[in-house]
Amino acid sequence: MTWPIIFGILLRRNDVNMKTIIFLFLLAILPGFLIAQEYSELPTAPPRIDIKKIHLGLYIAPDVSWMHPTASKSDDGKYYVNNNGGKAGYMWGLMLDYYFAQNYCFATGFDLNTSGGKIATTYNTNQVNSGAASTVLNTNFNYNLKYLDIPFALKLRSDQLNKDGLKIYGQIGLTLAINVSKKATYTVNYNDENGNNQTLQGTNEKLTGTLATSPVMLQMNLGGGIEYPISPKLHFYTGLFFNNSFLPNTVSPKNYDLGYKGSFTDGYVRLNNIALRLGLFF
Repeated sequence: MTWPIIFGILLRRNDVNMKTIIFLFLLAILPGFLIAQEYSELPTAPPRIDIKKIHLGLYIAPDVSWMHPTASKSDDGKYYVNNNGGKAGYMWGLMLDYYFAQNYCFATGFDLNTSGGKIATTYNTNQVNSGAASTVLNTNFNYNLKYLDIPFALKLRSDQLNKDGLKIYGQIGLTLAINVSKKATYTVNYNDENGNNQTLQGTNEKLTGTLATSPVMLQMNLGGGIEYPISPKLHFYTGLFFNNSFLPNTVSPKNYDLGYKGSFTDGYVRLNNIALRLGLFF
């Protein structure tokens, strides 16, 4: 039974007053009114990206990277682990800033990053027998790694600080690093399966083995610097940036297949770098 028929029946009844009829009428049309109001507030078309708010740029950055063990010993307690030095490298890539407000933007892009560091491990003779067969006694690995970095950051920029248009900025975000190359120069001192002491060396050799180097890494990135207009459409860009990896373990030496007998672990090692960016926005 539809609402018009119901209203017709009520109008023919003498015991129903006008207030009741009006109340029922309003109750009938209210859902339709609310639905119409809801649909009227929906956007008629999906929001569009304003290409005028997109700034593209290129940069190159000399950097220094190093590996940081999260503990002085490996998880099994068999090896002492130490950072044995950093590595100079560089990165270069594309920047893309999308300004969703006048001084706030979403910063992304990609770059190719040469990185690495040095890690030394030493057998803990207080807990285990250093003369055991198939045992790694000490190692020194100098890692040469390359990553494709994809940053996702929030960038905050100031208003003009002088009449020449100088601005300062700061940004914070995450970087997804995808490993594209993994090599190492190394020295491994070990006892073979017969208990004889051996030394194995390699120069810039490709690291092999299951997940010898983490294929994907997450880093926290933090940086800041200045932007300076050279022309109406060309801006000079520079800044100092710090990338701090926090997961997962960067390297897994126990999974290397480099010809020595036995295995060892360096615990959990994180890869960090600091870079000076120099670039141009177009």
